Amino acid sequence: MSTGLDRAVGQLYAAFGRHPRPTRMAHCQHCVHPDEVVALLGAPLRALAARQLCRYAGKAVTTWGDLADLRYFLPRLLELLAAGRLDDPLVPGKLLRTIGEHWRSWPTDEQQAIEAYLDAWWRRTLSDFPAPVEVTDVLAAIGATGMDLRPYLSTWADDGGQPAARHLAEHLAYWQPDDPLPWARAVRAWHASAAPARVLEAALLVTDDPTVAKEISAGYDVAAPLWPVR
Repeated sequence: MSTGLDRAVGQLYAAFGRHPRPTRMAHCQHCVHPDEVVALLGAPLRALAARQLCRYAGKAVTTWGDLADLRYFLPRLLELLAAGRLDDPLVPGKLLRTIGEHWRSWPTDEQQAIEAYLDAWWRRTLSDFPAPVEVTDVLAAIGATGMDLRPYLSTWADDGGQPAARHLAEHLAYWQPDDPLPWARAVRAWHASAAPARVLEAALLVTDDPTVAKEISAGYDVAAPLWPVR
């Protein structure tokens, strides 16, 4: 992890450290084995394995545990998420949607810790290519919390680095323009602005790697027609 993301994860542990380890957890007996629950409750939080928590994250609050349990596990879950270690592709969206349904009623320091984490995770994603989690999946996860994506998109436009441009080219290649989720509206509006084409054009001017130039050029071919004003 980057220094900024490390700090943000530390802030999560500090803010959510008030929540005690559960001694028992309600669970669906058809989809969660009692041994899984025992194993999850038997280890220190920071020692919990990605495999254990990935199973839990996909069922948290619905068929395994309640909201109090989630708040105890949340720092470790988000630490593993940013590291790309929760490898079920459905988990990030499910986990962040669950958080999004509740976190604005939590204490201020917990809200601030989540905001700092999301910002640091986004900046860390843009700073390296490839990233542990694909950039579109990170955007979707942040959007699932209910955060306004416009500041994140502005950060993308202002980054100026080659990794951010490569992420943008990849994002444009796989973007589903008809995505009905509310957060996707902000992304579509950004696509229709000058920003994406400018990001890619600026990167093309400075890259001397033919392979990278080809990637970015393909992204520019998608972005430029989306911006109707010249």
